[in-house]
Amino acid sequence: MKKFKEIIVSENLDKLAQKLKKKAELFIVGGYVRNSLLGIGSTDIDLASKLTTTELTELLKDTPYVVKEKNKRLGTATIKIGEEFYEHTTFRTEVYDGTGKHTPDIVTFVDDIRQDAKRRDFTVNCIYYSITRKKIIDIYSGLYDLEKKRIRTIETPEFVFSCDGLRILRMIRIACELGFSIEKNTYKVAQKMAYRVKDISGTRKQQELNNILWCDKKYPISKKKSHLRALCMLNVFNLFSALYCTVSKIKLRLVKKVQDLRLEALLVDMIDAINPDCVEYYLDFMLSSKGFNFPAKAKEYLINVVCGYFDATNKLSNRDYFIKYYENFSSISRLLAKDHVFLFNRYNFFYRYLTNYHIPIRIKDLQVNGNDIKKYRPKLDAKYYNEILQNLLIKVFDGEVENDRDKLITEIKNYDIANN
Repeated sequence: MKKFKEIIVSENLDKLAQKLKKKAELFIVGGYVRNSLLGIGSTDIDLASKLTTTELTELLKDTPYVVKEKNKRLGTATIKIGEEFYEHTTFRTEVYDGTGKHTPDIVTFVDDIRQDAKRRDFTVNCIYYSITRKKIIDIYSGLYDLEKKRIRTIETPEFVFSCDGLRILRMIRIACELGFSIEKNTYKVAQKMAYRVKDISGTRKQQELNNILWCDKKYPISKKKSHLRALCMLNVFNLFSALYCTVSKIKLRLVKKVQDLRLEALLVDMIDAINPDCVEYYLDFMLSSKGFNFPAKAKEYLINVVCGYFDATNKLSNRDYFIKYYENFSSISRLLAKDHVFLFNRYNFFYRYLTNYHIPIRIKDLQVNGNDIKKYRPKLDAKYYNEILQNLLIKVFDGEVENDRDKLITEIKNYDIANN
């Protein structure tokens, strides 16, 4: 068998294992063991033992190790010492409800490492390392698959994927990060059971999709353009329909051309495939709490960039375009430059003109704001403030009014809600 790299354990972690050994043997498991053996750099350190979070907290009381319970039901806790963090999980068994959602319905804490191993996903992620004995415990022949550069489920693929649909996305991502193949039956069953991905929360899907989009940058051994291999697998598995797309496959047209704005480019490709009546409305649904559940600012940015791309292809007038998209045009322009050179040149020329000559193009560029409306039109409902400021911005941009505070205040005083 291939000679793997040595697993390095910090002094703090070694001392922790020695401190606990009278009560329980402490193991490292998962990505840290896998990556250390491959010599490709570490990941977060996941620890496992038979100790419950309560027992762990009691044993480490009055020591430099700070324990913080993360999820009592799942038996997870973080351990911090100095700048080092570890996540400890109590050996457990799991029972799922059969839908494919990520969280188990029933969790039972156990003493047996073999029972704990049975709940895990792939053999290369199920290699345990005893810190005190400096010994590898390889229950499911993960070392053999590591040598073969292959992803394989620990138990039957039907069992593993029926427990947790997220494992299908993880399989695709890990295989592409490491440049590994996927064992034939594991691949075949994952393709058949891909519908289980729909049961995963939007936040989990968002996180995995982002990891997939950047999987070629993860490790030194990650292959160039491996993210495109991963996206092609999403197509083969008909997974885009589980990612808030009304079609199961999309043409990876723009995302193949773009190196930096990969999510933005993929969203353009998804919208191209869907062809909704209203791009902004569909994106709002896709990115909302009912979809990928992006934070409000990230959602606003993504909607602005993708809508800005499509409004450019629809040749929106310069004034209307930049009043709406000026803030995010640097991102939009990088998409246009890869796909519509003429439109990129047209809008980019005007963008540079606005920037170089400091032409007011945003409400915040005006010499007045909502407080001025409140002061000079105190009886006016605040819902009209943005309308008034938007109207003033258009007048300033068109040269009808100077961007002068006194003149703009006069406009505010004379603004007729009924006739605007």
